This record gives sequence, C-alpha cells and structure tokens, in this order.
Amino acid sequence: MAYTHDIFISYRRHPETLGWIKNHFLPLLELHVGLELGNNPKIYVNEVTHEIAAGTVWPQALAQELGASKVLVALWTKTFFNSVWCTEEMSHMLIREDGTLAPRNKYALVIPAIIHDGDDFPKTLDVIQKLDIKACFNPRMRKDSALAEELSDRLAANAAGVAGAILNAPPWNAAWPQQAAKKFFDAFYAAAAPEQTDVPKFQPT
Repeated sequence: MAYTHDIFISYRRHPETLGWIKNHFLPLLELHVGLELGNNPKIYVNEVTHEIAAGTVWPQALAQELGASKVLVALWTKTFFNSVWCTEEMSHMLIREDGTLAPRNKYALVIPAIIHDGDDFPKTLDVIQKLDIKACFNPRMRKDSALAEELSDRLAANAAGVAGAILNAPPWNAAWPQQAAKKFFDAFYAAAAPEQTDVPKFQPT
C-alpha cells in the first residue's frame, strides 16, 4: 500500500461549510494545485468523496484515509479547535511533519486555511504558515461573484506552496493509517465529553 490521497481536508462539520467546500473551495483548490503539479491532485473530503462504505466503523475508516494522505489542509475556525476529531486529525499530521519543510517552500504537511476568526487560535500554532481566506468564506456566494474570484486568486497565489508540500511529503510509512485509526477509535469510545478546549500535545504515541 502507498499514499492514496495528496490532500486531506479537515473541517468542523456543518452543512453550510460543507456546501461552501463542495461548490467553491474544492474545485478551485484542485484546479490551481493541479496546474502546479501538472496533474489533478487526489483530494479527500469526508461527506463529499463518499469513500467510506456504509456499515464501516467510520472513526477508524476516516483515520485510515488521513493516514494515507500526504498533506492536510485544515479549515481553521474557533469551532475547529473545539472538535476532538479536528484536533486529532491535525495532531496526526504534525507528528510526522518534522523535517519535511523543504528550503524555499512555504508550507509543510499541515496547511491551515483560516475561514473565520484568527485572533483566538492557540498561540503554540503561531509558527505555522497560514492562508487567510476568511474574507472569501460565504456559503451563499455565487460562482461568478467577486468573492469567488478573490478566493480563486488567493488559492492561485498559494498553489505552488501546497504543491511543494505534496511533492516533499515524507516516504510512505505503512504504520501511519493504523496508528491514526487506533487514536480515532480510542477517542470515539472514550468516556470524556466530546468537546475539547485545549489543543493536544503533539507527541508520538
């Protein structure tokens, strides 16, 4: 087995956010990163690509998809950091990120795209290069609107960095999907409350 996705999009689930991803963010990200790579990237978005079969234990299956992805694009909001699942997804990629930032490349394995707020994110994450697209986050915008054009311009300006992160992803490690699946399974069945206010410490398990 090897990588099956170039990009895993992590976001706090909400039908309006999902609609914006599906109608605006995903096609433009695929277009502009594809132009830089020379071929369309394989992008995984839960609830859009529908690659988890019905009846599957979804926490483990979702984690395995994450473990088979080269980079993670995280759509940051205040609610993102209140989600166990979102912080687990980001934690998994941060653990394997060490040493992957190539010279002159803007992004490593975690590529945050800010779609709301930005002032109250954990200070420990200030060192991560971010893409600010909150001005373009409007689930009701039209595809021919000025906001859609601005989103396209901002993604185009950052596409080379995203493509560079994909090309500089570390060699495939067959243990990653299983490690991620175990963490998600444990979190899903933990007795703790489903909401979380602190970012987990990014240490290998």
